[in-house]
Amino acid sequence: MLLDNTEYLEQLKEVVENSGLDWNRLDKKSVMVTGAAGMLGSGMVDLLIYLNEHTDLTINIYALGRTESKLRQRFLPFIDKSYFHIITMDISTEMHMEEDVDYIIHAASNADPAMMAKYPVDTLLANVVGINNLLDLAKRKNAQRVLYVSSGEMYGQPDDTLKNGFYEGYCGVVDYANPRSCYPSGKRAAEVLCQSYISQYDLDVVIVRPCHCYGPTMTATDSRAVSQFFRKVLSDEDIVLKSDGTLERSHCYVTDAVMAMYYVLLKGENGGAYNIADQASQADIKTLASLIASAKNKKVVFDLPDEQEKKGFSKVVKAVLDGQKLEHLGWKPQVHLEEGVECTLRILENI
Repeated sequence: MLLDNTEYLEQLKEVVENSGLDWNRLDKKSVMVTGAAGMLGSGMVDLLIYLNEHTDLTINIYALGRTESKLRQRFLPFIDKSYFHIITMDISTEMHMEEDVDYIIHAASNADPAMMAKYPVDTLLANVVGINNLLDLAKRKNAQRVLYVSSGEMYGQPDDTLKNGFYEGYCGVVDYANPRSCYPSGKRAAEVLCQSYISQYDLDVVIVRPCHCYGPTMTATDSRAVSQFFRKVLSDEDIVLKSDGTLERSHCYVTDAVMAMYYVLLKGENGGAYNIADQASQADIKTLASLIASAKNKKVVFDLPDEQEKKGFSKVVKAVLDGQKLEHLGWKPQVHLEEGVECTLRILENI
């Protein structure tokens, strides 16, 4: 019950009060969030709930996910509120919705490495067909704006010209012979579809490309490395590293990532894409694992991955994003890596 946690509520309060955003633009509006039970989607819904419960704003929330039980479990205290609506469906199927919707936040995607390896076809199609269905819905409903949650993985491999990490205009090599490319290729195709709807139908669409985000909204089934690290130490176990840990990544705490997405939703330029990355939270996997392990007096041990696990690994050797474009909108992350790790552990232990 994250929204019963005092520390998490305080973090949402700080986002609302200190962001400088005009939240009144959402008053009396309807906002649909897909992937509402996922890590980023649930954080987006949490903030909308906070605005309804703790300010004078009234926002109709449509929380969309594939599994009704997960949505009900995640938002149990609020499912009977007049402003809260659950929509259970697979976004890969045609969308029928009677109500009007002003803003669509598309955060539904298979970002789980284990599931990518097992279901590459589903992963690719969900990205492309899913965004097409939502863009078509936005066109039919005359929605004010669509926010598409893409991924930093869409950049592919970095080359020697890259100095400060992936910037929004960069396009690197993606190995199309590798089924693991289902994810970055799907994200690329989805972004092109967004730009095509803007060009052909004059739709208003903005895009975010998150780095490796973490925080207490991580799901129990998330197989990403950082999620496994937290689960291990909270289960009083050492962290098992399936590589040498030298891959360098950008990271961002979930409430900072949520604030970033609302910045883009409310202030981004139509057709613009924005990286989400806390420049002060850049670290390699081994450093991150050690930080999480030491917080609970655990060790990091190394183990070779099996063949199925290898299939889910990204081949990118340095996954660092340049976040300057987003910062020029006024966004500034508040919770950096060491504090974010401690916050995540405290909140998850508490709930």
